[in-house]
Order: sequence, then structure tokens, then C-alpha cells
Amino acid sequence: MGAFCYTFAHMASIEELRATHIEKLNVLKAAGMNPYPAKVHRDYSVEYVRDAFTSLESEGESYSIAGRIMAIRGQGAILFVVLEDGTGRFQCVFKKDTMEDKLFTLFSDAVDIGDFVSVTGTFFTTERGEKSLLATSWQMATKSILPLPEKWHGITDPDERFRKRYLDIVMNPELRQMFEKKAAFWKATRNFMLDRGFLEVETPTLELTTGGAEANPFKTHHKDFDVAVFLRISIGELWQKRLMAAGFPKTFEVGRAYRNEGTSPEHLQEFTNMEFYWAYADYKDGMKICQQLYQHVAMEVFGKTEFTTRGHTFDLAGEWPVVDYVDEIEKQTGVNVLTAQDGEMKAKLDELKVKYDGTNRERLTDTLWKYCRKNIAGPAFLVHHPKLVSPLAKESVERPGTVERFQILLAGSEVGNGFSELNDPVDQRARFELQQKLIESGDEEAMMPEWEFVDMLEHGMPPTCGFGFGERLFAFFVDKPIRETQLFPLMRPKGEHAGEGKSGKNKKDAKETMVAVALVNKGAALAPWQEMNTVSHLNAAFGARMGRGLFTKDTVATKDGKNIKLNIKNAIVIKTADDSRALFALANEAAAAGLEVDYFTREMLETTNDKKVAEMTATKNADEVEYLGVLVYGGKKSVDELTEKFARFS
Repeated sequence: MGAFCYTFAHMASIEELRATHIEKLNVLKAAGMNPYPAKVHRDYSVEYVRDAFTSLESEGESYSIAGRIMAIRGQGAILFVVLEDGTGRFQCVFKKDTMEDKLFTLFSDAVDIGDFVSVTGTFFTTERGEKSLLATSWQMATKSILPLPEKWHGITDPDERFRKRYLDIVMNPELRQMFEKKAAFWKATRNFMLDRGFLEVETPTLELTTGGAEANPFKTHHKDFDVAVFLRISIGELWQKRLMAAGFPKTFEVGRAYRNEGTSPEHLQEFTNMEFYWAYADYKDGMKICQQLYQHVAMEVFGKTEFTTRGHTFDLAGEWPVVDYVDEIEKQTGVNVLTAQDGEMKAKLDELKVKYDGTNRERLTDTLWKYCRKNIAGPAFLVHHPKLVSPLAKESVERPGTVERFQILLAGSEVGNGFSELNDPVDQRARFELQQKLIESGDEEAMMPEWEFVDMLEHGMPPTCGFGFGERLFAFFVDKPIRETQLFPLMRPKGEHAGEGKSGKNKKDAKETMVAVALVNKGAALAPWQEMNTVSHLNAAFGARMGRGLFTKDTVATKDGKNIKLNIKNAIVIKTADDSRALFALANEAAAAGLEVDYFTREMLETTNDKKVAEMTATKNADEVEYLGVLVYGGKKSVDELTEKFARFS
């Protein structure tokens, strides 16, 4: 039994609704009206009509507007039709005595909510004061074959919202406004940089080495050159530094970056970042301009500087305090990461019950910091990072062993990263050699050395400040998981062939362990058999959706030749949640992170009749449904991060 993608007013099946709409399509064709013309009459946008309504009404001339029908009210000889054209909504009034009978009848017989139409008529104001268009004729612009989601419930399944983002936006004006704000966010960023003399540039997205950051890249093959190439993981860092050597004093780029890593509410594999490089400036200059940049963007886009997100409230106004990386870790944990032995750091992480990947000093230091940062609301500048975790930054004169680097801290996370860039070729070569050793030891996120970049440094690059931030900052401003702020995030394929490549075999990186966690609502006071029923249905739904890709092979054989069907290859962990609200929040967060999510609700427990489940579900908003269980499936690291706060089932 699956989660319902979206609900409809009449609860007819998809097949029945499609058949009805196709019948109406044929009615249009029989009447001689093209249901899919290349162009229709449209004199003005709704936005313009609303702004110029007084003038248009007084003229008494006939004009045309066009859009998607969002509502139809009335019956008989008068209909009230609401159009949406992307700039706003406007009411059109259809009267039988102001339109040809055949056109009025055709509209009544062949038009549905969700269709696109062009309406021609004169503007007037109704007795209730509603600005309207009195229709004299109309033309079909696009006949829909499937209906829009039902008005009050929309698309309730979080996963389906991303797959049918176009419907989600149509039904959710606030979502449209968020994406308009995101466009304004990048516009404000560009204008800020341009106004301060920075040159906007474009640098390669395909690279032979992925310099500029530490991350696992996407790899492909360049057929013409017959070489392996990588999608960039930074916004042209090493290229923009070459431009500093070329004599450009200030450059910046806004573009896409790609990292073949896990998904979380703050991380995706494809995202937009901005990086700038500023010759003859250091990290302290960068801190000043970045504080101004963040404050400018916040005011331009949101008209405020105070925000609440991820359980923190921060205000960007005023001067920001400075937090010392080494001192802050020592203050919170008692460990000095510059002088402590590796064993001491491991022992502290074990004591704090913090999981860590890798055991080299760089990873241990970074993990300790990540434990500490969650307690800082910000805004603040994080400075004096250990040299080991910053292979491209200058060593600090003020504090040897650390570097001239700053990160912007907001809501317990770093949301911006800047440096006094390293321009000593001898020092850079030595640091690249260390990164090469980390790669050879199996560290997939170590930085690839770029020896031609060292050649450039040997020719000379001026002192430079570099800085970058990404769309994660926008996600913080609107208090949404980053996946929610992307128009079309990548989704895992549905069905049996999910995760399969051209050969039909599963191509998922074998190094990434997958896990499923099923959570039961302890607050629902379920009987033991009901708890088992909940977990069983979650597992059945999960298995049906993911398909045979969950198996390494179908059977295993006993010594005497009997075949026993094999279980799935991934672990399934059972945990508990305190109540339905906790499950609902987890499900939304997991779906936003691109994980597979399955549900079991009170309605599904009470009846096995899918039609009744659909009818009962359609009377509630998504947050009003009582969730008895939720299952989350995906990469172990991502799933563990989301579910670690929940207790094991006992």
C-alpha cells in the first residue's frame, strides 16, 4: 500500500479522469477548435491589467488575456473563471447572453480546471467590487489530459512533490515566491560584486584534476582527447587564481559545482556557488567585504537581517565577532588540536560518542570541530584553522601552525569560506605532495595535486584573497533543506530498475553501504501485533518500490542442494519515535535529502481497502495524518545522521 501522490476532488481513478478529459478533447476537435494551437490571442499580462485596470475599464475596448484555469464557479447561464498566467490571477465572467451560444456551450462541455485558455472581452467591476473581464469569446490554448491536484491538499507525498515540481509550484504560490527570491538572491550577489569593480568570468566545468577543494568528484571520459575528466568541485578556484597572475585585479564567477558525495539537508551533489578573487587583499579584507555582502543580500531580498533556522536565531546587522578554531575546540572539549596526539583526539570523540570517518589527523581535527560548531548561532567569523585542514591557505604570522582563513558561521554551520591564498610555490608543492600521500592512503576526499598550477605560482601571483559561498546560504535564509530550494533536484529512479545503468546491472558505488531504518510511533500505544504489522507493511512497501536491485542474487544452496531464497543485501534497523509529529518531520527531512521514504498511517491499519484509505486521507492535511511508522532508506551516512536521535526498538 503506497503513499498517495496527490488527491482529487472527486476521488475518481487516474484512468477515469484521463478518459473523461480525452472525451472533452474530442468534443473540442469535433467543434473545430484546435486544442493545441501554436499561439493564442493575448494583449496583456494579468499583472499589467491589474496595474492599468482603471484606464482599461474606462476605454471599454475589447482585449484578450490568457492563462491556466484555476477555478470555475457558477452554473447555468453564468460562470466565474479564474485565470493564472504566472504574473497573477484574474477573474473572467462568462454570460450566456454576451457570448455565442455554441461557444458558451462548448466551454461548459469541454473545459476543465487546469486547461489553458485565451479569453477576450471588456473589463468591468462586479457588484462586489471584483475587477473582472466580461467574456465575449474564448479559445483553447492547451487542453489538459490530467487534472490538477485537489486545491486544499495538493501533493502530499514529499517525494512526489519533487518529481512533479511543476504541479507543486502551480498549487503553492509561496513556493513560486521562494524561487523568485532565489533569483533575486543571485541578482543581488552579482550586482554587489559588479558595483565593487569585480569582473564576472567563466571557467571550465570539465577538468583534468579537481583542484580548489576536498571532495569526491564525478568522473567521465573525454572521447576526443581520450582522457579521464572530472566535473569541477569548486567554482574555478585555480583558474581564477591564474587570472590574478594574468593581471586581473578582481574576478568572480557564479556557477554550478558537482560533488559525488552523500545527501543531507545541507548538502547536494549539484549546486550553485559564487567565488571571488581579489588581488592585493588578505583574509581580513575579505571578512569586511563578505560581512557587507551578506548584509546587502539579506536586505535586498528579504528586507531584514534577522533570521531563524535550524533551531538558531541570528542577526546579520552590526559587526560580527571572531571565533578562534583551536581555542573554541579546546573550550568545548578540552583538546588542543595543534598539540594533542591522535589517540587523544580519538578517545575524546569516542567519549563524546561522535562517529568519525578515517583516522588520519586531518579527519580527526575536522570531526572535533564539527561537533563544536553546532553550538554557535552566529553570525561569526571562524579563523586560525590548523594548516593541515587548509592546504591552499597562507600560514598565519600571528599564530604559527594555523592559516589565514575565515569561515562564516551561521546556525551551527559554515556558510562561506575565504583565504589569504597561498602564493609561495615551494610551500604549495610541499602541501600538494602531502595531499598526494593522503590519496594513495585511500582518502577519497583529499585534494588532487595540480602541478601546472604550481608552475603558474612559480611565474608569480600577487597576494590574493579568495572567498566562496553557495545556495546553502539561501536555504538558511528561508529555513528550508537545500533540496527544497532547488527547482528540479535529482531523484532516485522509481521502480525495479532504480539505480541501474545501461547494462541493467546495478551501478551504485559498491563502497557506499545502504541501510533502511524503520521507525514505529511509540506514542500511538499500538498493540504488539500492530507494531509488527506496521514494520511489515513498511518493509513490504519499501521492497516493492526498490525492486530486485536489493538482492545480490536470488537464492543460496544448502549442502544437500536445496535452494533457499536469499534476503536483501542491506540491513534493516528498527527504531522508535515519540509521536506522529516526529515521524512527519523526519519523513520531510529525509525526502528533502533525496532518500527513499515509505509511510504507514492509521488509515492503512484500520482498513486494507485502498479506496477507503484514499477517501479518509483526502479529508486531512499531511500534518494532520497520524503516522504509525516511517521507513527511510539510503546511504548509511545520510540515514544515520537523520535517525541517530531515535532510540532502538526494544
